[in-house]
Order: sequence, then C-alpha cells, then structure tokens
Amino acid sequence: MQIFNFISLILFFILLFYLGSAGLSNFLARRRGTVLKANAFIEKHNEENGQLIDVREKEPFKRSHLKGARNMPSMTLSQGKSGLRKDMPIFIYGETLGSAAGVAKRLRKEGAKKDMLFLMAGGYRAFQAKQKR
Repeated sequence: MQIFNFISLILFFILLFYLGSAGLSNFLARRRGTVLKANAFIEKHNEENGQLIDVREKEPFKRSHLKGARNMPSMTLSQGKSGLRKDMPIFIYGETLGSAAGVAKRLRKEGAKKDMLFLMAGGYRAFQAKQKR
C-alpha cells in the first residue's frame, strides 16, 4: 500500500510539473508577443504581409515549412543582430511555442515592439498534427 501511495505521489508531482511548465511557457510567450492559433496566425500574416520567420533548425525547415517563411534558427539569432525590420510585423514559429517565445525575447531586446511580434500557439508541430487530421 505504501508503494502505491509513493508512486501516486510521484505521478502527481510529474503532472503538476508538466502543467506548471506549460502554463509558464504560455504566460511568458504572451508577455513577449501576441500568441495566435495556427489558422489565425496564417490569416494575420496574409493580411499584413509581415516577415515570416521559422526558428527551427535547417533540416526540419527543408522537410516542411510555411510558404514564404525564412529559416532563421534560434542559435543564429542569438549570435547577434537579426537583420529583421522592426517597423514591420514579425511572425515567428518554431517546433513549439517555447522556441518562438525565446526568439521573441531576443527580438524585444533588439527593439522590436510587443504589438509587432506574433507567435504561433502550439508551434509547427501542432500545426502539422491538425493538418493531418
């Protein structure tokens, strides 16, 4: 009986950690830019014709990406100036929301305004999963 309680307690803390980290990631992303669901993200980009940035590594980008996206892996962006125009909307997506939020943080430090940064909720992985349904 004690082992069952111990295992239940461990599973509870793992679940609590998972939910907490997901909530924190979402909270931080919203502080750094506007988080949009995939369809709204694509529609907004088409309306405003902003800069579409894929922050995944080169190989996943080559396999599949959104039409018109530029590949700028997050490691490349961390090495200095991004070269992105701050007067145009910047649409950022990565494998997950967290990777896009990290890039948004760097862009904010470079002078980009929060209302000009748009992040894809769930990231490209969630977008692909919805497309396959």
